[in-house]
Amino acid sequence: MQKLSATKTRIIQTAISLYNEHGMFHVLNQDIAEAADISLSNFNYHFPKKKDLIFTVCGYLSYVLHHRIKQNSLLTNDGIILELNRIFLQFEHDFRFFYLDTHNILRTHPDLKKEMELQVKQDIQMIKNLNYIAIGKGYMELEPTNFKGLYDIIANQIWMISHFWYAQSTLKKEEGNILIQGLEQCYAILYPHLTPLGKEVYSNFIKEQGQ
Repeated sequence: MQKLSATKTRIIQTAISLYNEHGMFHVLNQDIAEAADISLSNFNYHFPKKKDLIFTVCGYLSYVLHHRIKQNSLLTNDGIILELNRIFLQFEHDFRFFYLDTHNILRTHPDLKKEMELQVKQDIQMIKNLNYIAIGKGYMELEPTNFKGLYDIIANQIWMISHFWYAQSTLKKEEGNILIQGLEQCYAILYPHLTPLGKEVYSNFIKEQGQ
C-alpha cells in the first residue's frame, strides 16, 4: 500500500469509526468530512468518488492485517494457531462494519470480490501452515490416515469462526468477552486432535488472554 498523507489517513480512520458505529451504507461523505474536521471540498479532493474511498479503506484493512501478522513473534517463533485466531478476531472487531455487512459491500462493489477471495485463500493457508507447525512441535497429532483432508476442513472451520464470530455474536446478542469466546470455539474444534502438550499450551494461552 502506498504511503498516505496525514489528511488521507485521518479521513480513512474517521470513515472506519463512523462505519463501525452506523454501517457503511448509512454514512455520507459529508458526515466523514465533518467528523474529520475538514471541508467537503478538501474531502472530495482526496476522494472524488465514494468508490475511491471504499477501495482505499479496504486496502488499508488489508495493510493493517498483514502488519499485525508480520509483527507477531508468537506466530513466527512459536507457531501457536490460537494467536492467529486472536489477531483475526481482534481485527474483525476493529473493522466490524465489513464483517457485519460483507454480502452487501461485495454486491455493491464487485471489484472487491477477487481481492477478498485471494485474502480468504491466504488466511486459510496460514491456518493450515500453523497446524503443520503445531504437528512438528508436538502440539497436534498427525492427520488420521483414514480421513484425508480432515485438517483442511478444520482450517476452513477455524477461518469461518475467526472472521465471522463477531457478526454471529452480535446477531445472537452474546454477552461477555467475545474474543475469548471465539478463541474457545477454535480451541474446541482443535481439541480432539491436540496432544496432551498441545492441550496444555493452548489452554494456557486462552487463560493468559483472559487475564
